[in-house]
Amino acid sequence: MLFLAEVVSSMSEYTPFIPLMIAFLTGIAGPILLVYVKHKLFRVNKDLEKRKKDFKQSLEIQERINTSLNSLQLKFNLDRLWIAQFHNGGNFYPGNKSMKKMSMTFESTAPGIAADIMKMQNLPVSFLSPVLQKLTEEDTTGINIDVYTEEDYALRSFWETRGVQTVYLFPIKCLESDFIGIFGVDFVKRDGFVSDEVYDQLRAEALLLSGYVAAISVDKSVK
Repeated sequence: MLFLAEVVSSMSEYTPFIPLMIAFLTGIAGPILLVYVKHKLFRVNKDLEKRKKDFKQSLEIQERINTSLNSLQLKFNLDRLWIAQFHNGGNFYPGNKSMKKMSMTFESTAPGIAADIMKMQNLPVSFLSPVLQKLTEEDTTGINIDVYTEEDYALRSFWETRGVQTVYLFPIKCLESDFIGIFGVDFVKRDGFVSDEVYDQLRAEALLLSGYVAAISVDKSVK
């Protein structure tokens, strides 16, 4: 009780200052705090609106890619068209160097042709390095592979187990010419051949798709 009495007594010494403290908090600190809170809420809402806008734009671009692939499939009677993109896939042990992998992200198939997209996930880039090396050569706009004459038996098995007999591959590059993916055309359970005219149209489509893929791959928040 004595201690409590001492505390009350000491507080009474500051009683004249209490109105000043209240005035300070309500008249100066209060408005400052209110402005700060409003600013934080504005930033949060702005960031949320930007994320919503970016997400909507990504969906629109993805729809354009799907529409392009479907149109090509119907126009030229192609079995399977697909796009695969490169990405990180974990780290090597014991260091922390990133693994490079590739996953199919878009696909269009003809009636009766099984979808392959779920099987083509997290493929090691190292396994496909012979093919990718050809696609990165300066003058290469695309390559075609006859599975039956493929000399790399691991790659040949990779194509055969998916029923592919002939495949056309085109590089997907961004504006800075970075190699970011592949546009592929599979002929399944039949030998595939496209005329020079069709090949040129597929190559031109690869350039268009490159712009779309780059647009959904770049983090716009990075300045």
